[in-house]
Amino acid sequence: MEKQFIWRASSINYQEFGSGGNLLIAFHGYGQDSSVFRVFEESLGEKYRVVSVDLPYQGKTIWGEDHELNRRDLLELIDDFLIHLGHQNKVSLLGYSIGGNYALGFTVARPEIIDELWLIAADGLTQRIWFRFITKTTLGRFLFQRFILNPSRIIYTLNIAGKLGILARRTVAFYKSTIDTKLKRKELFLRWRSSARIAPDVSTSRNVLNGYRIKTHLIYGKRDSVISYHAAVKFSDSVATSDLYLVDKGHRLLVPDTNATINVILGSKD
Repeated sequence: MEKQFIWRASSINYQEFGSGGNLLIAFHGYGQDSSVFRVFEESLGEKYRVVSVDLPYQGKTIWGEDHELNRRDLLELIDDFLIHLGHQNKVSLLGYSIGGNYALGFTVARPEIIDELWLIAADGLTQRIWFRFITKTTLGRFLFQRFILNPSRIIYTLNIAGKLGILARRTVAFYKSTIDTKLKRKELFLRWRSSARIAPDVSTSRNVLNGYRIKTHLIYGKRDSVISYHAAVKFSDSVATSDLYLVDKGHRLLVPDTNATINVILGSKD
């Protein structure tokens, strides 16, 4: 069942499933919506009450804020949403792909209330200077606006990168599919900027997870051409309370097969 949470000028759409007593808030990937996590009802539904939200500028969420979220805003949003859900205990978070930035951002903002963190093929474990340049600097935003009007140079560069083997063909196809219309390019900028508002530095994430000893589960694909598992290996090695599971798949891990890995993780708990 779909529900809405009204916060300031925004309407956040979300779905719930599962009968467990522990709350798990899940954040989906680029171009997806809250329905994608229902594939995990078999594995997560018994332990968790899963609340999957539509991210800003995606799904049915209407994001009406006109300024970048600061720490005070973020804390207020988290607290108000938990009150709306009627939840007073600790909460777990799950982030897939770009949703990893939101899961990490919320963890850093409110570490004292986080029980567990799940990162599945999640973004946010590497420093991306170009990403921050585009979304957080005046020059970067100007250049991206130019790109929205004329993407030919970027598309040409992607094609060359694919031919030279710098990027896998699947990766080139994925990136091109997100910028092949003017509307998609505008959406890309809004979604990236929203993600940049939330995403913490890798070192900050690592320090918070270690400092608060937050149990962190990482599931990444060995054949992922969108988000490499190598950063996850390095990150997991630096977080004492983490466990890493590498599966013989690509980036698309929101599939029934992943339930088996989740069940292994849940079964290994004390």
